[in-house]
Amino acid sequence: MGRLYLVRHGETEWNVQGRIQGHTDIGLSDKGQRQAQAVAHRLDGVCFHAAYSSDLSRTTETARIILAQQTITLTATPQLRERYYGVFEGLTVAERQARYPDMFAASLFNDLDFAPADGETMVQVGARMAAFVADLRERHLEETVLIAGHGGALRATLPALLDLPLKALWRLALDNCSLSIVDTYPESEGVGAVLRLFNDTSHLNGVNR
Repeated sequence: MGRLYLVRHGETEWNVQGRIQGHTDIGLSDKGQRQAQAVAHRLDGVCFHAAYSSDLSRTTETARIILAQQTITLTATPQLRERYYGVFEGLTVAERQARYPDMFAASLFNDLDFAPADGETMVQVGARMAAFVADLRERHLEETVLIAGHGGALRATLPALLDLPLKALWRLALDNCSLSIVDTYPESEGVGAVLRLFNDTSHLNGVNR
């Protein structure tokens, strides 16, 4: 059996402002750094065999804070980036509605094939995450792995891990620096993966006040 620790990155100033980040490289706020330190404290004693994050600074910062006392190398990859939101990036809800009213209206529906101009659909993100999961299972099936990612991309990762339809991601929500745990098994055992913990933020009780 292997175990995957999935952590969404800590808070950023754009999270607070309600701006879509996507591929825009925004670092952690002071609070986001404290959140990551809280995750590190919670996972103290967990020995990771491997660690992955996207190559955007809010996730690499989160991962490096968690791994500060460990000697493994963090693998930062664009494959784990957040969904690319094209012309929506950097905009608040009000700004999106004002500048792109038709696209904004279309974005309100749970349509896996919708993309803002120049952006990605969730089908594309799901395919990207499914490829990552397949490689992960091949490399680390029975190991303990940290994955520091983004809300949307991790939501698309879970259906691939749990053999669920991609549309299940619309029923999932992940908070900043939340912890989810998935156990992985060989396909020969007929299980594949089991979700043990989802979107747990109990370690942030003293940080989010």
